[in-house]
Amino acid sequence: MRRLFLLIGVTLLTPLATSVTQAQAAHDHAAMTHRTDAGNVAAVLRALFSAAERNDMAALDSLYAGDSLTVVEGAGINRGWADYRDHHLAPELKEMKNFQYAPSDIEVHVAGDVAWALFRYSLKAEMGGKAVDQVGRGTAVLERRGSRWVVRHTQTSSRARRATDPS
Repeated sequence: MRRLFLLIGVTLLTPLATSVTQAQAAHDHAAMTHRTDAGNVAAVLRALFSAAERNDMAALDSLYAGDSLTVVEGAGINRGWADYRDHHLAPELKEMKNFQYAPSDIEVHVAGDVAWALFRYSLKAEMGGKAVDQVGRGTAVLERRGSRWVVRHTQTSSRARRATDPS
């Protein structure tokens, strides 16, 4: 009788154990995919800053979402990559010498084909014969298009670096 109960118990618990194992595997896969997506989003943001620093418009063209892009800086807004490139970014980059632009503390969140990131950044340059040394914060919204992420929206704000700010 004891063997019968043991056999019934094993028979009933085996599908449950298999189900738990499959659920754990699915959870582990989803977590790994999320970490991979978050890493890819952070890499796109770092590439964006690097391309701007190099004044590499071709690279920026592949990172921004074309006509779907919106950029908010201070009180201004640009709609579409061509508007931002031609009326804001390209003229500004032409004026800057010894430009250094870097993100830090990138915090990424992913939900399906949309991601958003909070970040800090630093900007140093010479502009109009004056030294510019700023720190700022920003938010970026990215969209997965096929196998890659593109930037749909950014909002940044900055101020002059203070002595108490990290270098």
